[in-house]
Amino acid sequence: MTELFLHHVWQYRVFDYTCMKTTDGQTIEVQSFGTYNTNEGPDFLHAKIRIGDTLWVGDVEIHVHASDWNKHKHFQQKEYNSVILHVVAYYDKDVCSQKQSVIPTFVLPITPQMLRSYELISACGIAKACSAIFATINTLQSQMWFDRLVIERFETKADKVLCDYEQCNASWEITCYKTIARALGNPLNSQPFEMLADSLDLKIISKHAHSIFQLEALLFGQAGFLNSKQNCEYTSQLQNEYEFLRKKYNLNSSLSEHIWKFSKMRPYGFPTIRIAQMCQLIHSSRSLTSHILECDSLERLVRLFSFALHNFWDTHYTLRDTSPPIQKHIGIHTVYTIIINAIIPFLFAYGSRMCMQEYKERALFFLEHIPSEHNTIIQEWEGLEIQSHSAYRSQALIQLHNEYCKQKRCLQCVFGHVYFTHILKKSETMCKIV
Repeated sequence: MTELFLHHVWQYRVFDYTCMKTTDGQTIEVQSFGTYNTNEGPDFLHAKIRIGDTLWVGDVEIHVHASDWNKHKHFQQKEYNSVILHVVAYYDKDVCSQKQSVIPTFVLPITPQMLRSYELISACGIAKACSAIFATINTLQSQMWFDRLVIERFETKADKVLCDYEQCNASWEITCYKTIARALGNPLNSQPFEMLADSLDLKIISKHAHSIFQLEALLFGQAGFLNSKQNCEYTSQLQNEYEFLRKKYNLNSSLSEHIWKFSKMRPYGFPTIRIAQMCQLIHSSRSLTSHILECDSLERLVRLFSFALHNFWDTHYTLRDTSPPIQKHIGIHTVYTIIINAIIPFLFAYGSRMCMQEYKERALFFLEHIPSEHNTIIQEWEGLEIQSHSAYRSQALIQLHNEYCKQKRCLQCVFGHVYFTHILKKSETMCKIV
């Protein structure tokens, strides 16, 4: 038995709460069970509970054993002085607050059927045994859960963007540049792209944004692709230009070429192609931040990436080997991936930091109008008849899989809660039959 299980029992009232009493015999009437607290402090905040003849407003703390209160040293912590009820599975002693006042204790009536149900759902793992009840879940209930998952996912992504913002001396332009660079490298080359972005001052890049040749010299040089002898005229010119710019700006050492991943990739996803696309994006857009903030439609956002690469890339996927001639464009699926992984988190972070809700709403609007992603996680959900018609839904399902199913956080999931209730009722019915 875990505290997480007890939190679930209390939060969702999975017990008979019509005739509750404290360990010393006082009646308990719960008017509000409180708000679940995921941060430090008591487990449930702002509960409203009548104990005996007195109505209390405060917090609820939950433990497996009552003595865990002392083990966790809550009697020394002032934030626990607001606790009005101590909820436990096993009562082995009374406990006191920092002010030495005894805290009323209630013992949760945990039945063998509840424990068995909990054991079954805990054993689910990522097998998603709860899929058996998907068809019975209320559509509104599902949609509210998906909404919460999307917000949760993009708040986490936005936190990373805001961390960059603080490290970049509160520069939105540098933050935007780094965020898009990371997305261009997704998934295998995200870290090298971030290192490349860190290695070049955006002020230097901006000075040469008018010249695609100088941009490619700077970025390919810093990426480590111009360190060895080049075998064609254009790449030799890039190398010479980079050497000039490196000395002019006293650039730090370039990255090592070996850190870039090429294996098991389609040629269009090679890091050399992605760096060339980064150069073209800077060249065609200049101030990325202002362009992104001005885009009020998905179509305008997609047009930011509607460019072809320098004609050298018509016959190359790398700086060395030639290939059959074909003009290189960013595919629409790649554009959508960049929007999902960079631009939407950036808009979310910008809206949060600047207290401008319209940018967060716009980010979610874009997400709803981008087609669903197609990967193994989404295919698994669709195999369980949970359909994904947009990136909004696919991002929710990815969050659900990664942060709940894989982590076995079933009791914090709406689907898991419905399944827990279902197997609990089934177990109780079987016991009555026997």
